Amino acid sequence: MTTEELQTIIDQGENAKVDFKREWYKKEDLKGEFFKDMLALANGDIHSIDKIAYLIIGIEDKNKNFFDFEAPKMKSISKFTKDILQNINNFSQPEFTSLKVEWVEYGEEEVLVFSIKPHGRLISLSRDLKLGDNTDKKGTVYYRVGENIRVASADVIKDFEKAFAKKTSKGKTTINIHGDVNGIANVEGGTVNQTLNFTK
Repeated sequence: MTTEELQTIIDQGENAKVDFKREWYKKEDLKGEFFKDMLALANGDIHSIDKIAYLIIGIEDKNKNFFDFEAPKMKSISKFTKDILQNINNFSQPEFTSLKVEWVEYGEEEVLVFSIKPHGRLISLSRDLKLGDNTDKKGTVYYRVGENIRVASADVIKDFEKAFAKKTSKGKTTINIHGDVNGIANVEGGTVNQTLNFTK
């Protein structure tokens, strides 16, 4: 992704497929809020099922300015991406097939951008997910209404299914992309030996 492409996304502001975070998640939130945010972005809303989703770390959500955040520890961006992907897929059904993570220049700084390709299906929790003192149950579906996350009701899930069916009936889903967002990490068979420590 180029700086110009990033700027275009930032100028549009947060929406069903774009989320800004001023800083990286705290350790205790990596196995909760982060997964919730990623699944919600992957689903978006019924009007954005064919669009790439972006989680951008280092941008203030109100004024869209850069925030000097502490970067997550990583040996390499590719290793970090594989670890993130494997851990998300422990809670995702169907699994994410790809994920791109990259540092993108923004002025004199860099922000961390996660790009999630559309899946063509609604993604739900494959197991219970603990969020602070609460637990969301297996089968829960997160989606976004603007910049906010909601839990999908049975009626909302039906609306998503209709939207996916409509896209499928028109032929191959069109993917709206800002720049090259081909996933750099694919987990299809095999395993990743080392993972991030998402457990307390």
